[in-house]
Amino acid sequence: MSKIGDWIDKRTGLGGPIRGFLNYPVPKYVHQNVLYILGGLTLIMFMLQAVTGIMLAFYFDPSPEGAYNSVDFITYQLPLGWLIRGIHHYGSGAMVILVALHMLRTYFFSAYKKPREINWLTGVLLLFVTLAFGFTGYLLPWDQKGYWATRVGTQIAGSVPLIGDTLMQLMRGGPNLGQATLTRFYATHILLLPAMIALLIAVHIFQLRYHGMSPAITEKSKAQSKSFVPFFPYWVLNDAIAGLGLLALLVFLSATQRAPLEFPADPTSGNFVPRPEWYFLFYYQALKYVPGALEPVATVLIPLFIFGSMILLPFIDKGEERRPWKKPVTTIAAIFYIVVIIGFTVLAL
Repeated sequence: MSKIGDWIDKRTGLGGPIRGFLNYPVPKYVHQNVLYILGGLTLIMFMLQAVTGIMLAFYFDPSPEGAYNSVDFITYQLPLGWLIRGIHHYGSGAMVILVALHMLRTYFFSAYKKPREINWLTGVLLLFVTLAFGFTGYLLPWDQKGYWATRVGTQIAGSVPLIGDTLMQLMRGGPNLGQATLTRFYATHILLLPAMIALLIAVHIFQLRYHGMSPAITEKSKAQSKSFVPFFPYWVLNDAIAGLGLLALLVFLSATQRAPLEFPADPTSGNFVPRPEWYFLFYYQALKYVPGALEPVATVLIPLFIFGSMILLPFIDKGEERRPWKKPVTTIAAIFYIVVIIGFTVLAL
């Protein structure tokens, strides 16, 4: 193995960068804190989604006539197809949870402060790209649930003042959901969004390595901040164990509760009640409290306020204090967000 490594290194020069990557010093306060594995676990989840997505693409037929039948075949006839689709289905929800938890850890540890603003901004974009994966993937089985939820979702986009109709036509590829819609959602799901998220992950990791881990916030952590362990094997082992546990959970969910598949999409159905995936339910519930005339305002202001506040955060909170219990404004704001989102989700359920 050493000879092979030397042969490759002399011809590619990759040996030095790889050794530098693996020998990266990780502070002990990071190595011993389980919350810091959320970033690596999110990366592992993305790789699982990429692998299972590629495997599903070999059998998926992106047409209104064949999409449902191909997903039905994968789920009930293809050997281990239920497992691959189950991991991909439940993995999408796990990805949303992990990205959200990772951002909350970053938020409460104030790791968005100077000079880590770009790392925070790429994290915000990663969250919204992850949600876009969920939205575009929802339609692909072309069943009742995905069809009607997408119809409502595009109608919400259509209620945006001035550009709403153009935006809805762009998303649907025409006035109604059909082949053009499915093609656009499929291409976005397997080409555009993977390219975007891969680029964002690369920038995110580069920024992390360039600036290092976020500073310690407790006295105990500060005492350990001068002691380091190499990224490999210590931190890699942490991520590997957590990743195997996550995979085991996804396999268990896939085996005990198969990924759902409703009846085939029926555009003429008038009694189906559309509901989005659980991570969009809070927004679905919030719109119920907005009168019809003000709905366009809500469809614009709510997302803009959430996105804008997250983007502006590192440029507003410039103080040196990083301890959340010493920052009542940002801490209370985060708790308010969390309570509202969980509360609206429970009400929608």
